[in-house]
Formats: sequence, structure tokens, C-alpha cells
Amino acid sequence: MSDHNDDAGSVVADRVGGDPAETAREIDARVYRVLGEQFLARPGRERADAVGIWASEWRCNAERLPPEFDAALDRIEDGATADAETLRTAYTHLFRGVSERAPDPPYESMYLDGSFYSGTTTEIRKGYRWAGFDVDDTHGNEPPDHLGLELQFLGELVAMDDGDRDPDEPDTEDALWWLLDEHLTEWLPAYHARLQREGPHEYYAGLLDLALAVVTSHHKRLAEDR
Repeated sequence: MSDHNDDAGSVVADRVGGDPAETAREIDARVYRVLGEQFLARPGRERADAVGIWASEWRCNAERLPPEFDAALDRIEDGATADAETLRTAYTHLFRGVSERAPDPPYESMYLDGSFYSGTTTEIRKGYRWAGFDVDDTHGNEPPDHLGLELQFLGELVAMDDGDRDPDEPDTEDALWWLLDEHLTEWLPAYHARLQREGPHEYYAGLLDLALAVVTSHHKRLAEDR
């Protein structure tokens, strides 16, 4: 679902294009793809700049933003101006679990089950395969229940959910509800709270705030329609 390249700024720039005001009204696939990418790989200068511009343009062009969206985008915009090495150090501390004092990495199994590669990991993989996707977690790649991959999978499901579903294709609305209701809303709040105790760098604080706000808003909207 993504190639985790530190020099992927041009990819981010492509993904964050389009009408930010439209994104404010509908949860856009690009939002999940961009958020997921930031949690999967250490940032480069080009990528951080692209994400900062995206946050700025979304705030400027949206007619109305929920306060939690606006505050998160403001933090991202401010934090993106930090030097690349500062951002890389922050990323390593927050998301790689390299020391005993660091938070556990963002794997759902760690925060939901308290163990790495649990039944939750298997369930998530089955969900990906059901929708026609898979994750190669060999050769040091991340397991399927990594936050970045779950967010990117949401983006793929949103892109598939065009309202004109072929009856022979998976029901993407049900898949969206499954991933949001049974997974992300079950563990992302706890993960977010854990990282807040680290006093995260403004850039990653904003990305985490935005991820939680978008997931919560999307879940609420789907719940109202069910």
C-alpha cells in the first residue's frame, strides 16, 4: 500500500493535491494515505515541507473546519518547519520503540492485546485480503496492524467506496465500519493518550491529533447512517 521511502516528498505532494475544502466535507482517501505514510517512515525535508503546505492549504481553503481538525493542522504546519534531523529523532523515539522508556510501536496488537503479532494481527491481515490487499511483512517490513498501514487501508477503502458497487465486489462500507468500529476506535485513543505523555514534537502531535480526529469523525458519520 506504500513504499516507505524517506525521499517521498513528491509522492506526498501528489497525494495531498486537490480541493482541501472538499476534504473538509468528506473524509478523503488522500487524508488517510498521507497520514499513514507519516507514521511508516522517518521524514525527509521534502516530505515534511509538502505535508506542512498541505496543512496550511487545507486550513486556508476550507469553508469550515471542526476545531479539533483546525488545531491539529495548525500544529502540523508549525512543526513541519523544524529541521529534518529533529523530526527524524522525534520519529525514532515516538514510533520505533528503541528504548525501554520509549512508547511501544504503533501496533494494534500491542495496545489492544498487550503482545506483538497476536490474533488481532491475523484478523487485520484477513480483512486486507478480503478486500483484495495484502501486506508483505517479511524482510523487516511492518506487520499489517501498524497504524500507518491501517490508515492507508482506510484510504484504499474510501477510494473504493464510490457508491456504485458491483455486487460481486466486497462491500466496502461494511469493511470501513469493521476497521473503524472494531479496530481503530478501539485502540487509537489509548495510543494517542500514551504518546501525549511523551510531550511529542509539534509536528507529530498534530499528526496524531488529526488521525484521531479524522477517525473519530468518520466513525461517528458512519454510525449515524447505520
